[in-house]
Parts: sequence; C-alpha cells; structure tokens
Amino acid sequence: MKKYITLLWVAMVIASCSSKRPSFSADDISLLPKPSSFQLKDSSFEFNANTVISLDDQSQQKAANYLLGLFNKAADYDLEISREKLEEGVVFESVEGLKKGAYNLSVNPNKILVTASGESGFFNAVQTLRQLLPAAIESQEVVDTEWFVPCAEVEDEPRFQWRGMHMDFSRHFFKMDEVKAFLDYMALYKLNTYHMHLTDDQGWRLEIKKYPLLTAKGAWRIPNNQDTICNTRAVENELYKIDESNFREIDGERKYGGFYTQEQIKEIVAYAEDRCITVIPEIDMPGHFKSAIDNYPFLSCNEESGWDTVFTYPACLGKETTYEFMKNILSEVVDLFPSKYVHIGGDEVNIKSWEQCPHCQKVIQENGLKDEHELQSHFNRDIEHYLQSQGKQLMGWDEIVRGGLTKGASMMWWRNWAPKAPQIAAQNGNDIVVTTTAAYYFDYLNEGNKLERVYNYEPVPESFSPEQEEHILGLQANLWSEWIPNFKRLQYQAFPRMFAVAETGWVAKEAKDFESFNGSVQKQYDRLDVLDVHYYIPAVEGLQREIAMVDSTSVKLNLAYPMEGVEIFYTLDGSVPNKNSLRYKSPIVVKDTGTIKARAYRDDIFNDLKSTKIVKKDFVEALDVSPENSGLKRWVPKGKYKKVEEIKTPTTANWTSVDGIELGELKEETNFSVIYEGFFKAEKDAIYVFESQADGGSMVYLDGALTVDNGGYHGPRKRYGTVALKKGWHAISVHYKPSSNPRMIKVWQGVQGEDLKPINKEVTGY
Repeated sequence: MKKYITLLWVAMVIASCSSKRPSFSADDISLLPKPSSFQLKDSSFEFNANTVISLDDQSQQKAANYLLGLFNKAADYDLEISREKLEEGVVFESVEGLKKGAYNLSVNPNKILVTASGESGFFNAVQTLRQLLPAAIESQEVVDTEWFVPCAEVEDEPRFQWRGMHMDFSRHFFKMDEVKAFLDYMALYKLNTYHMHLTDDQGWRLEIKKYPLLTAKGAWRIPNNQDTICNTRAVENELYKIDESNFREIDGERKYGGFYTQEQIKEIVAYAEDRCITVIPEIDMPGHFKSAIDNYPFLSCNEESGWDTVFTYPACLGKETTYEFMKNILSEVVDLFPSKYVHIGGDEVNIKSWEQCPHCQKVIQENGLKDEHELQSHFNRDIEHYLQSQGKQLMGWDEIVRGGLTKGASMMWWRNWAPKAPQIAAQNGNDIVVTTTAAYYFDYLNEGNKLERVYNYEPVPESFSPEQEEHILGLQANLWSEWIPNFKRLQYQAFPRMFAVAETGWVAKEAKDFESFNGSVQKQYDRLDVLDVHYYIPAVEGLQREIAMVDSTSVKLNLAYPMEGVEIFYTLDGSVPNKNSLRYKSPIVVKDTGTIKARAYRDDIFNDLKSTKIVKKDFVEALDVSPENSGLKRWVPKGKYKKVEEIKTPTTANWTSVDGIELGELKEETNFSVIYEGFFKAEKDAIYVFESQADGGSMVYLDGALTVDNGGYHGPRKRYGTVALKKGWHAISVHYKPSSNPRMIKVWQGVQGEDLKPINKEVTGY
C-alpha cells in the first residue's frame, strides 16, 4: 500500500480519540513554492460535505471550481457555492492593490478567508490550500478520511510574471491526458506559462487546415537514431520504452508520430486557462523546418529537403512564397492561442544554403543587408509585423538577437555560453525569459543538472543593472524529448527539479534557502505518489567507473543524497536488479570478474540503472629510479602532429619544467601539441585510477602502457583508466592535442575508492 494511506489511517485514529480539532506543527507542512509570509496557529479548519464556498465576483470562479473538483473526486463532496457573504466556510473576497498572482489567506477553525485582486491570485490561494490539505486530496478515487487545514495566516506574491515549463512534442509525442496531467502539476506549484514546442525537423504536431500534408505526412516518420538510442536503453530500463500507441502502419511502413487537431488544441488551451496557465505555441521557422519542407519542397532554396552536417536545410528567405506560407500558418495559429506571444524558434539555422542561393543573395543586396544573419532578422521583422497586425508579439530563441531586433520582440536566453545575447536584448529594450542550459534544460540527466544547482541558479545575470533587470520576464525549464519517449520518463526528468523552478520563480532572491527548500521537497513525495508521478530518486554511486582488483576488492555503494524510504538493490550476475534482488547493506566483497548492476527503489519508484565491470589486474613493479626534480617536464611541438594518436616522445627535445598538467600560457596558442613526461609516485601497493579531462584528445601512459584513452577529436570530456601499481616510482607520460579552440587539459589520480587529486609536483618528479 502507498505510504499516504498509512499516514491517513494514523491521522484518523488521532482525530477519533479527541473531539478537539487537531493542531499542526511546522514539520507537518510543506508548501512549494514557499510563501512570502506564513504564520502557523493552533487548531484547524475542517472541510466536510456541508462546507459552503462564498464568492463575491466572477474573478473567483476558476479558483472555486478547482477546489470543488478536488473534493468531488477525492471526497465525493458536492460543495455548495453561495453568492452571499458568509461568516463561516470558505469566503472569497476581492480587494484592491495586490500584485498580479498575489493573495492573502486567513484560516481559523470556522472560516477560511481568501483575498486577492484578480483571478490568478485566487487560484494561487487555492493551490496553497491544496498543499495544506492531506495528500489524499490528489486522489482520483474517493478516500475515506478527514480533511483538516491548519489554522494559519499567509501573505504571498510572486517574484516573476513568467514561471514556465516547456514540452517538446516533435521528437516524441504526448497525448491529451498527459498534457492535462502536466498542466495540473504546474497549477499545483503555481507555474503559469506552458510552452508547447509543436514543430521541428522530426515531426509537425499541429493541424494546419490550409496545408494538410503538414500532419497527413509531416506528423509521421520512420524510426530514427533517437528512437534507436531509446530502444537500446529500454532493454534494461523501461523508462526509455517508446509509447507503442504512437506507431501506425502508413503506406506499408511502421511510422511514429501523432498530432493535435485544432479542436484538441482549443481543449488544451481551455484546460490551461481554467488553471490560470497561458499556453505559448512555438512554430519553428526558418530553421528546423524539415517536416514542412519534406512535403512542400518549394520552401527550400533548391527544392530539396534534408540534413547538412549538423542541422537541416532551412526555408528559403529569398522567395515570396516562403513568407506567404509562414503567414498562412500563423494566421491559423493566432486564432487557436489567445496568448500574447507566438514563439517562432529562430535557433540553430544553417545559413550555408542562403550563401549559395541567388534568391537569398538578391534580397540581401536589395535591402542593404550585411550578411545572412541580417537576412534572418529581415525575415523575423517581416513575421513580427504580421504578428503585430494580429495583436501578437514575436518571441524567439536568443540567436535572433544577432542580426538585430526591433523593440517589440522578446527572446528566450538558452545559450549560457552566449552572455552577450541577454545584454544586447536588455539594452535594446527587449524582454527576456531565462531558460539556460546551465540550469533549466531538464532533458539533461538529474545527475548533470542537479536539484541544488537548479535551485541556486540566479536567473538575473549578475552584470545586469536595475533597468536591465526590468526586462527579465522570468524563467522556464525545458523538456526536450529526444530521449524522453514516454510520459513516465518526462515525469522522472521533471521532478523534483520542477520544484526549484517554481520556487525561484516565486520567492524573492534573498529569501531563498536550499536546506529549508529541500526539507519541503522531501515532504512532497507522498503527494506525488498519489498523483502517480514517477519522480527521480537519488542515484546509486560507487559504480561510475570500472572497478579493478588483483585478488579481491570491496565495493561500496551509496546514494547521491539521503532520502527516506530509499533502498539499493543489486546483482552480481549481470541481470537487471529489482526489489527481489540482493538488498545492499554493507560493502560488497568481490573475488571474481563480472558485472555489478544496481538501482534504488522507493516503494515502486525506481531510478536509472547503474552498472560496472569488475576486471582483474596484475601489479606493475616500481622502477628503480630516484627523480632529481619535482614536477614534470614538458615539450611543445608546433604543427608537427594532426591528432593525439600520432604524438611520439622525441629522443631529443627542448624540455621545460612544469609543476603540473595544465595549459597555462598555451591556452591562446594554436596548432600545437604537448607531451608531459616524468615519474609518478605510488604511495602504496594499490589499484590507482587516472582520469583525463580534455578537449581535442589526450592519452595517459603509465610505464609505457596506455591507461587513459581520451583520444579522437572532441569537445571537453572525461575518460579514466585503472592500473595496479606497486609502491614506488612509475613512468608517466601525457600526450595532448587540442581542438581548434584550445581550452583545457587536466589529469587526476588516486587510489581506487578514494577521492582523486590533480597530478602535480607533490606526486611527480623527473
């Protein structure tokens, strides 16, 4: 049984033993986001079948309806609404002067008084009541319990006007009931903007009546490399299983896809509006447009569709038919979405085809544009003028800044490595939504963008002046669906990090505190259980790297952070662990090679599988050497090698002395390679781990044997290797060939199972 049923039973027993209404302690309460002011008092208010809700104007109706719906499903109460001002029950009262979304809540044993200055304020107040009620209020079936709300005084208002979540429907599709469930999650945590990414290269998900092929053919595709990755992962992790109901037999081929009819979109928009959530549509243009060009090839420069090296060919911006096509689409979009903004994407546009296209070059010349980036801005301005004529405002990803923006456009800053984009936008008077990869890309694994990192990330750039800060609309987290093939996986990626977005969007910067927030998060999991959310639980640590042994080794597992009710289960035979597998209690003694697999469970919630191989190593004897100098020697050949695998240690070279392995003054150089050479001191007989982080390519050799292979040509990444070393000195050599933009080379070392430390003069000599 779910834990919340047990907790409810305990609460019922306590209540039945006393005629006095229960009081609550601070430990009983979890409110996310944290209110501006919360004063807990003795006693409580009880909802029952006779509770009456009093309204004094229409702005309170959505909030009241939502409260009615909760009790109708979970308690089978058909609560009465009165238009008279009552002295008991739940009383909604409009007041002047509160910020949009703000509310006050006063709960005493006989009355709950809800005051606000508008619709969203009343709705937010109901969400606070929802979280103060037992978690069973989320049940879709009737629960036999008592419904107490602690007496309290609450004053509350949001920090930002845009508190958003995004879902990508193009890569993998989600159904109507899943969208509605997600909107209910957003409502619960006072998130108010839902960004629907409806079109991209992989699929067109919105019915456009003028161009029926967009969904008749553009909404369906044969399985692609993203599906292959998901299917491979799904062998051992059902959270990566692709939703089979999204496949159809079309023209004799099995194809994946789906789309929303315009009537379904209207239903989603209405459902969101009932929860005071604004739906923002995104129709990507002129790039990420392959699903349209596939079926209307006149849109491209050469009437061909496909992929270049990284991105697809965009729509041609030299043909009037392109502009007409886009506006015809948008004319249907603006009728479906009442939002102020229409998002046109504008990111990652491959401009190469424009450079060769006579139509595009003619537009550049005739309009006095400097380059293809200004050509895109020329297009953006034309589309913006059209949207403005329809009463809408253009929004795009931060790339749209490059060729110039009008003051009426707004942008989403996603490239945290492009800090000038928000600066330029703010200086120009453009509004900004912060949605950077540094914190708010929730398709990144939880272990990458961790909860604490998301929470502590400040969306307003430190360099912003107070005037520039006024242009920050708020923040948004994105759930790109390349590797999110079903709704359970989307839940796993969203929770609990969605809590951090909710609190950052709501709570004043100076009032945030991660320890307090995390305590509230821990109490929310029982509520998520009732909502049937498959949330992330802490990862199993201890299997990140291959584990080596000589005769035997001890493997210690732990959770990334403590969480009540979470246990680790593991196997030693290569099978996928479940709750019937071995339960981890103490370090595992391993005496043979094989594979360890582990995952954690909290009741029926499980996390991603972790595994590693156990390999056998023989000790390498130490060398009979006594280095005269500490540190390493370094040789820097210019232009001699094309890749790291070609680098050879010379018989004669101009060596220099260095303390450790780092680029230093070489960081800005080009067309060079590096060899670091010397001896490493093993303090004891042990298995040692060496780890390299480098761009370009790097190789670490111990006693002439390749230990860390981080070769090839790539961006910054880590690789590691293990070796069994006898106590004493061992030859070490590190080869490095940077990428075209040299960035970094670092190497760490340490005894297996212990923290790694940088290679420096304390452990090296020559």
